[in-house]
Amino acid sequence: MHSPLDTLVSEGILDDVLGRLKSGKEADVFRVVYRGEVVVAKVYKDRDQRSFKNNAGYKEGRVVRNTRTQRAMEKGSRFGRSEDEDEWKASEARCLHRLHAAGVRVPTPVMFYEGVLLMELVEDAEGNAAPRLVEAAFDPTLAAGFYRDLRSQIVKMLCCDLIHGDLSPYNVLLAAGGPTIIDFPQTVSAAHNSQSETFFRRDFDGIQQFFARIDRSLLACNSDGREIWKTYVRRELSPDYVPEPVAREARPGQAQYAPRGQQGPRPGGARPPQSYGGAPQGQPRQGAPHGQPPRQGAPQGQPPRQGAPQGQPPPRQGAPQGQRSAPWPARSPGPVVSYVKRPAGRDAGPPAERATAAPPPKPAAPPPPDGNPHRKRRRHRP
Repeated sequence: MHSPLDTLVSEGILDDVLGRLKSGKEADVFRVVYRGEVVVAKVYKDRDQRSFKNNAGYKEGRVVRNTRTQRAMEKGSRFGRSEDEDEWKASEARCLHRLHAAGVRVPTPVMFYEGVLLMELVEDAEGNAAPRLVEAAFDPTLAAGFYRDLRSQIVKMLCCDLIHGDLSPYNVLLAAGGPTIIDFPQTVSAAHNSQSETFFRRDFDGIQQFFARIDRSLLACNSDGREIWKTYVRRELSPDYVPEPVAREARPGQAQYAPRGQQGPRPGGARPPQSYGGAPQGQPRQGAPHGQPPRQGAPQGQPPRQGAPQGQPPPRQGAPQGQRSAPWPARSPGPVVSYVKRPAGRDAGPPAERATAAPPPKPAAPPPPDGNPHRKRRRHRP
């Protein structure tokens, strides 16, 4: 099978292919040698081979300069689908050049040629390939610093009117210089996509919740994504913007609760301890000797009512005490009236005969001459 990397090697662009680094849902990443340096070559998969196919929501707002190509892409013709696929692959190279110039920590792009993207190999402090954030082992005390670093990178991306669209701990590498964001083919235009706020909040909240599970103090930053987007909508967002924590306001009539471990004394003094029996702790229940339940069905100090043994329902009202009331009298059956529509004619007969008379039986069909009742008669032609 002919690989795009073979074309680059045969044309002299690449010196050698060292091996595959990883395989994702959109592309395969290889470690190659370019002009004596080890870089990364990202080879994109075809649409029928990659698992990420529903990209219509990400491409909303993307336009090309050639109007003929744009009409073909919107129509969905064979030429339009081919150009749409090439545009999807080339979008990451343009996005990397734009973000790298804006100061966002992304892999440095080298070149894009024949559907293959060459970029810098992101390494960790030991010179190996940097692990993904979800797989890296780091000190939990560094979680807050990593979160603030990534928050500033996301703000810089939004200042460029770009949203990652698929940002998660799987698309962040823990490099020696800090967290580095990768994988940009599904970048969303923040100014031209109708779902841009949904994509941004999903990306930002995913990163914030990941670090909040490691450092619980970051739970107070759950409103950062909302404040950053509001500032962007007002066109007041700058690359060095830091959102202020927003205190959650209580509704009218709702009490304010302090965090656990920081509650003060109870207003009005401490509540006296109560037991489940309804009496103060340390005192017996009223109305019964100690260790026995109170009598049921009568107030304290009074005998129960007469007329019904304990545990049985009281007698029915309207009868002498101790006797059951008479049952309801049986209703006498009345005459049964049958409503039969009288047919027209002089010899219709009385209604009683019409209601009881059975219809006359139908005469049985005579058997065929040959004696077989299931055999069909043949139709003889003259």
